[in-house]
Amino acid sequence: MDIQQSFTSVEYPQANGQVEVTNRDIVASIKARLDKCRQGWVDELQHVLWAHRTTPKDRINETPFSLVYGTEAVIPVEVLAPTERITTFDEQQNDGALRENLNAFEE
Repeated sequence: MDIQQSFTSVEYPQANGQVEVTNRDIVASIKARLDKCRQGWVDELQHVLWAHRTTPKDRINETPFSLVYGTEAVIPVEVLAPTERITTFDEQQNDGALRENLNAFEE
């Protein structure tokens, strides 16, 4: 049957601290939003995660969203009350700029 067994470690010490800090921040944010009523955290989780992903971090001064996607997120308030960034958006120009950045990445 040619079955091979591979053992892997579930521990990656360099990343564990980062995960714990992120989880601690998320739990603290959920507790702050719920105040004394400790129910309904599932409803608040989406909002807390969005806030976490779109808030610049201290050391790198970048948002996790921009690090992953290479561009800043459009927050829901900007969609309801359009800002200059939304009204002057050109999809073709944006796609071209993102492609240029991607091509220049290797350089």
